[in-house]
Amino acid sequence: MTTEEFCASPIGTHGNVLLNWRASAPEDVLAYAEAYRNAAHGLIDALEQSGETSQTDHTACPAVFLYRHAIELYLKAMLHRIAKMSVDDQALRQLLPRLWREHSLAKLLDMAQPVLAAMRERLPLALRVFDEEELQFLFELDRIDPGSYAFRYPVASTGGPSMPSGLRMNVFAFARMADRTLDALQARCLHFMEQVRSLEPQMRLSLSAMRP
Repeated sequence: MTTEEFCASPIGTHGNVLLNWRASAPEDVLAYAEAYRNAAHGLIDALEQSGETSQTDHTACPAVFLYRHAIELYLKAMLHRIAKMSVDDQALRQLLPRLWREHSLAKLLDMAQPVLAAMRERLPLALRVFDEEELQFLFELDRIDPGSYAFRYPVASTGGPSMPSGLRMNVFAFARMADRTLDALQARCLHFMEQVRSLEPQMRLSLSAMRP
């Protein structure tokens, strides 16, 4: 494997990392999701330990973004795994670019629901349906930030604010609910990666609702 260097130190130096070393980049999606989640934990822990309340307004945005991005990646990791097992190679090449371009949590959830319903009897009881509170959390987060943009930029492409005016939230309550939701998504990802080997031919991802 050839390597490219960017801000690299001599081999063996503490802090060196090697990125994009897998043969298949899509297999890294779950690892990225876990990494973003862990980074969010670091920011939340720092906010809790600081005890500061006056500085948390804008410093909350990176943590919320990292959590939101982790959720998006967990959903995509789950759907990618199902797609690999349920459509042929030609269909996969056509469908996956749209999956990677989609950022709406609601649309990703809409893709997952029919497949989970079709596989209901094969899934453990705990994985058959999404918890209602977790679903509400995901749809509310998507309503506020449908394009994974609001917590990265204060200004939308229209020139107006990227999120609702005067949005009040508790970053620690958000983190608890995000972690609860991520735990559920992680369980599904692991189940599909480790347990499911084949799907019935009629079990197809419904990707028609996704943006071209």
